[in-house]
Order: sequence, then structure tokens, then C-alpha cells
Amino acid sequence: MASRMFKQIQTLGHGIVVIAGSFAPNGTGAVAATSNKGMGWTVARTSTGLFTITFADEYVDMHSATATLQLATGSDKYIQIGTYTAASKTLEIRVWDESDAAVVDVAADANNRVNFIVFFKNSGVTN
Repeated sequence: MASRMFKQIQTLGHGIVVIAGSFAPNGTGAVAATSNKGMGWTVARTSTGLFTITFADEYVDMHSATATLQLATGSDKYIQIGTYTAASKTLEIRVWDESDAAVVDVAADANNRVNFIVFFKNSGVTN
């Protein structure tokens, strides 16, 4: 644990919440919950190359989401952010392979991870 004095993130908007994390894809198998890093969410592989992140809380709106694919070796794969559904508290993430022009699974490897950060609005107050 770092022994520094960390400051609160400041924003111009009211009620901005940051949820960040990562998980290890497991090929065609389910994602092991023990591979998850971060709090306030769970993830499930829902089909080939498609993952659904379920957040613990419902937010007013999603401001933005960014996800990256960490791979042990170079590849033409990248991440696309899919649909966010506030009512079900879910965000879809898909792994796209440019070479195959299709969604694909990511092989299980200690250095293969999906990393993400999401900024939510947790207030109905307008700026």
C-alpha cells in the first residue's frame, strides 16, 4: 500500500463517480472472479468475445467509458465499448479482431487482461 497523501479527484460536475477495474479473459471459459481487480462491479463472459460488466449501483448517466486490451503478445485485437443500460446496471465490452472482422475470445494468459475506467453521473443536479 502506498504511503502518500492522496487527494480527492475534482470535477466541474456534481456527483461524478469513477469505477475502474480489470479482469482476465479465460478463452471460451467463464471469467474467474478471483482475477478481478477493482470494486463495485462483476463481469461475465456472455458469448464469444463479449463481456457484460454489472455495476453494484445504478447511476443517473454514464459520462464516458474507456477500455483497453492488455495482451502478452502483439495482436490485431482491440476493445469496443458497447451498450450501457442504466436500469440493469450493465455495460457491454466486446473484443474485436481487425484481421477477422469479428468478435473473438482472448486466450487465458497471466498477462492478458481487459482494463477499464467508467465515469458516471450520480446526481440529477445540472451544472
